[in-house]
Amino acid sequence: MTPQGGATVVTEARQAVAAEGLEVRYHGGPQPAVTGVSIALAPGDGLLVTGDESSGKTSLLRGLLGLTPAGGDVRVLGAPAGDPAALRRVGYGPQGREFAGALTAGELLGVIARLRGAARPREAVADALGRAGLGGARLRGTGLGPEEARRLSLAAAILGDPELLVLDDPWEFPDTVAEIARARARGAAVIVTTREPAAFSEALGRTLTLVDGKPA
Repeated sequence: MTPQGGATVVTEARQAVAAEGLEVRYHGGPQPAVTGVSIALAPGDGLLVTGDESSGKTSLLRGLLGLTPAGGDVRVLGAPAGDPAALRRVGYGPQGREFAGALTAGELLGVIARLRGAARPREAVADALGRAGLGGARLRGTGLGPEEARRLSLAAAILGDPELLVLDDPWEFPDTVAEIARARARGAAVIVTTREPAAFSEALGRTLTLVDGKPA
């Protein structure tokens, strides 16, 4: 897919995500949380992953990124799932309020900025906070409300304009929709999971529906 206005971030001729027969199992259990999933995303592509609660949406993301052991042939930004160098080029926004822990929003984003090699970490943090609609860098993760947690997750994902943007169950803020469009326009691939596909289907274009961990 040709990006709409702006330079392409992924410069090498390869898929942003290429997965064949992805399978995710937790703790060696007999039943996989996700099985039989294949995904091919070029730079600038979007994918909406939807399904009921416990359908395997988060497990799919964690398997793709190598955060949970997964079977199948999976490559992200040209590298095997979980490759540390490739993960520095991925923006991942998890769900839940626990991921920030005792850190303030500014401290958490500062760590991410350094991991992503931001030339000016403080400016990158301020930019991400502003674009995500979260004004308080001093907000502490353990005290975040649901909306603040989602906005911090968005800020963590978009910081530094990564080559692959992955959002797990984001809220339908105008900021979120705008960041999806911005990422795709500059050539980044985007994956979003949600139980409410109407919120993001137009922004992403393609939909993968999971039922009990399998493509519908």
